[in-house]
Amino acid sequence: MLSVRRVSMTYRKASGPVFDEVDFTVPEGHLVPLLGANGAGKTTLLRVLCGLVVPTTGTVLVAGRDVVRRPAAARAHLGVSLYPERSFYFRLTCAQNLRYYASLRSLFGARAKSEVAEVLDRVGLAEQADTPFMRLSLGQRKRLGLARALLGRPSLLLLDEPTANLDSANVARFHAILAGHAAQGGSALFSTHSEEDLATATERPLRIEAGRVVPVPALPSPGPATLQEAR
Repeated sequence: MLSVRRVSMTYRKASGPVFDEVDFTVPEGHLVPLLGANGAGKTTLLRVLCGLVVPTTGTVLVAGRDVVRRPAAARAHLGVSLYPERSFYFRLTCAQNLRYYASLRSLFGARAKSEVAEVLDRVGLAEQADTPFMRLSLGQRKRLGLARALLGRPSLLLLDEPTANLDSANVARFHAILAGHAAQGGSALFSTHSEEDLATATERPLRIEAGRVVPVPALPSPGPATLQEAR
């Protein structure tokens, strides 16, 4: 589903690459957490994978489509949530914002209305459908970002810290959504600092460190030091 081949990213005037010669895959039907310290490059990597940033070298394929050479074809398979706080119109309601994004996926009329209602219900925001974005809490904004990513039933989700600012009930809801997505053959790569999220992994988590992305060794049963050791 996602194939990353020798991808490097170096910003102009930077002393070194953000990441270098990155190779990994996310198979169909699998969920892969992405670990790393703040500033390690997790968000930059996700931006490269969804085509928002062109890598210095290398190739990213989504369902066999190159995200640089065939961006529209690749993005048709992608659901992305990177910056919920900056991704929505503040004065529009949750439903209005999602209907706008549905139109970008060629979803209109009754079909768009139905799908918007469905994804709002899935993330627990059905009662906030008519609430302006600016009145949402941080956790609700995160959930709206996930709802947007689910529009159009994409096969691959790319999510940046999707459980940040969520309470335990909504973390459990997120895990259930991911499990259902994988059960239908979907895949996901999501950055996280949460130990709870590691339990959702169906493949070994990945860690980005010193410009490299490597599989995390099998983790022991959860304990206070587990996630810190994995970072």
